[in-house]
Formats: sequence, C-alpha cells, structure tokens
Amino acid sequence: MHVATQDLVATNYRVRAAAFLYSFVVLGLVLWERGAGPVAWTLLALQFLFYPHLVYWRARSAPRPVHAELNNLYLDAGLLGAWCAALGFPTWITFSLVAATALNAVVNRGAAGFGWSLASSVAGAAVWMLGGAFQYTPATSELVTALCALGVLGYTAIVGYVVHTQTRRLTATRADLRGSEERYRLIAENAGDLIAMVDHEGRWLYTSPSYARVLNPPDIAPGADAFARLHPDDAHKARLAVLRTAAGGTPRDIALRLVDREGRVRQYKTRVQALLGPSPRILLVSQDVTDLRASEERVLLAGHALEGMTEAILIAAADGTVVTVNRAFCELTGWTREEAIGQPEREIRNALQPPEYYDQIYATVLREGYWSGTTWARRKNGAVYREWRSVRAVRDEKSAAITHFVSVASEVGPQARAGIDITNPKLRG
Repeated sequence: MHVATQDLVATNYRVRAAAFLYSFVVLGLVLWERGAGPVAWTLLALQFLFYPHLVYWRARSAPRPVHAELNNLYLDAGLLGAWCAALGFPTWITFSLVAATALNAVVNRGAAGFGWSLASSVAGAAVWMLGGAFQYTPATSELVTALCALGVLGYTAIVGYVVHTQTRRLTATRADLRGSEERYRLIAENAGDLIAMVDHEGRWLYTSPSYARVLNPPDIAPGADAFARLHPDDAHKARLAVLRTAAGGTPRDIALRLVDREGRVRQYKTRVQALLGPSPRILLVSQDVTDLRASEERVLLAGHALEGMTEAILIAAADGTVVTVNRAFCELTGWTREEAIGQPEREIRNALQPPEYYDQIYATVLREGYWSGTTWARRKNGAVYREWRSVRAVRDEKSAAITHFVSVASEVGPQARAGIDITNPKLRG
C-alpha cells in the first residue's frame, strides 16, 4: 500500500471506503440492538459513509497528497478510538477497529506508524470520555461478534493482497534492473576481448587496453608487427587472412595461438573484418578460448574413456532423466543410445524386481551416497541374465546437492559375486 503519490491515495481510499462501509453495517447493528436515537445514527452515517470521501478529497487536493494521506491514517485511528469509547469498549469491536487502523499505519509508516496509531486511538477515546460519561460494555451479540471476526479476517486479507501486489511490482522492477545490469555486464566482459586495428601489412594501428594484460608494451606499439607473438605455424595464416580480407572485404574467422608475455601459449578465436574508410584498415576481435578448448579436450577424453569401458554405464540427472549411456550399456541391455537418452531411468530398467526394490536402492543412495549388489536382470528382448550393479550419487561441490546418478553394471556368472535373493533383496551400501 505504500506507493508513490496518487497511487497511495487512491489505494487507501478504496480500502478505507470498503472497510468503513462494512463497519457501518456492524456498528449499525449494535445501535439498532441498543435502540439508539437519531443523533447516534446521524453521527454513524457521517463517520462511515461520508468521512472516507471527505478525507480522500482532502488528500487529493493537498499540496503533498502522500503526506496528507499518511496523516489521515492517524485521523482514522483517533475517530475510531472515540467510537470505541462511545460504545463502551465492546471487546470485539474495539479489537477490530484498533487492529485495522494499526495494521494500515504499520504497513504505510513502519514501526513508528504503529505506535502513533495506537496513541491516536487512545487519544480519541480519551477525548470522548472527557466530554461524556464513561461506560464499559464489553459484550456483544453473537452476530456482531461473528461479523467483527469476519471483518478482521477480511481486512487483513485485503491489506495483504495490496501489499502482495505492490511486492510483485517491486520484484518485476528489480528483475528489469537486474536484466539491464546483466546486459551492461556482458558488454563489459566483451570489452575484455582483444580488439585491435592493423593495416594491410599487419602492423598495429590500435590495440585495446585488454592487450596490456597479454603482451608487453613494445609488442603492441603502433607500427610494430602485429603477428610477431603468434605461434610460428599461425603467423602466415593470419597475414594471409588480413590480405584477403583487405582485398575482398569478406569477414572471416580464424583460430590463432598467441605466446603471451609469460611464455604461455593461449588460443584465440579471431574475427578479421575490413573497415570502411580512406585507408585500408582491418579490425581484429580476438576471444580467448584457451580454457574452453581445454575443457572440450577433457570432455572428449572423458567421452572416449566412457566408450572404452567394458562395464555398462548410465548417467541420469537428479530428476531421473537419462543423460547418456555408453556402448557397453547398449550391448548389455539391448537399448540403443537414441532410445535411452531423454527417457526416465525407470522406463528402461532391465531388472525383474518390483518398483519398491528400486525405491530401496535409491533410498540407500540418498542416505549413504552409494549402493551395489547382484541381482537378476532382463534385456530388452526378454533374455534373463545375472548382473552386478552399483549406483552412486554425484553432488555439487559447493551446494552438496545431488546433480546426477551414475549406474555401472556388468554381467556376471553364478560364482562371480555373492548375490541378492530377488525374493528378499538386502541392500548394502
């Protein structure tokens, strides 16, 4: 409910008008039960039917609408405190009116607003008691009590909904800001690439500051040979690409190895593009892919190692979706790689046991991180064989959350391992 300018005024007006209309019904029932006279009914109508529109007009026409509306909250509390005193402080009515005004104040003005709202309620009640006889009538009829309880619940829900709506707006705004920050971050990261201009003979015309992290100043001085620090096998390729781009204007991508100032060989993906202008200039944008290439090589080696293993291997994501299988898995089970990948692991299980058996296996894996055992299994074509299988959980190093499950299996003979009785399987971690 604490939003800018007219939004706050309009929102509070709608909430106040609805709440005061409901209060008019409840307090009107109390006055009717007590046989109140015309003066009480007139005051009730002025307070709960006319007053919400009056303070809304006051806030809208004030020089500082938000400030005026926030002060209206204390006026609400004072007037409703006076009504509590006038009615003899009936328990449920007093609780409902004081709690509602305090809730509105704390949402809009924080802890200080809560305190000032309570003080305003006490002041309103005190003013009434100074001008009239004090009475204490805590009891109300069952109908009034029920309406008060329902009103408190409804008002709390309305205020909560308004706060929820504003929170969602703030969340969306923050998400947009994060998106903008992400775009600027990406631009800043891209500016870290090596950006340079060379002439058609391969001499430096310009180098971005990022080059200073890779090469020494003499190596990137204007007029110096731009390809002097390239790997000897790539220097000729780079010069040829520059000449062809200068002559034809067609951009091209090439892979280059650069020996940095520490003597390390780094790999770059370089875009070679001609720039328009009176003199031929070539733009070079080089992205360091050393770590990427190293990672690709590790993945490739891991893939070759996986394929070369004689045990059947299945890797599934944390949700059970099959990520990959090796050739030995296909040979052992009869499932092809295309049939297995992307399927839930439970759909291609090759054993003869009921689902509860696997529930026990994965319960052990979740508890201890590992399970192994021997049991009877069935290939896709229905042939039965005996296999040894292990299942291990793979966890993220930082969060310790499970990311994958790795199953390793192989066919065994009757004497290969101590087996698990398939009618009463005993899991062992």
